[in-house]
Amino acid sequence: MSINPFNRLTASLPGAFAYSILAGVFGALILIIFLDGVLAFEPLMKLIPWILGFNAALTGYSLIDKTRERLPYKRLCAMGSGVLVVILVCLLLSLTFDYGTLVTIPQLVMYGLIGIVFSGFGAWLSTRYHHLK
Repeated sequence: MSINPFNRLTASLPGAFAYSILAGVFGALILIIFLDGVLAFEPLMKLIPWILGFNAALTGYSLIDKTRERLPYKRLCAMGSGVLVVILVCLLLSLTFDYGTLVTIPQLVMYGLIGIVFSGFGAWLSTRYHHLK
């Protein structure tokens, strides 16, 4: 009997964190790279907060879904993972895009707040859906 490698990865708490964060980061990057090929720069910049918010919510939901009762501070950990997703996506975008400074410090703060709020919302949805405390 073989075990799915994703199930082995999420069996530990660090693995569940890594899986959730990587899913959010790669999801955001794939969507932004696709939209960069379709849209001009200005409309894309207006969509980045929405993309980051959605992927932060996905990260919060996924983290609670993978850890269930094993995680002691569910909302706080989910909010931290949402902020990590935002920071990693902004860092990778700044390193890969050739537009100069893609994300400024005030934008990073705003995106961080979006990551906190939406990942907390995703965690709340997951705890409500799975009837957790």
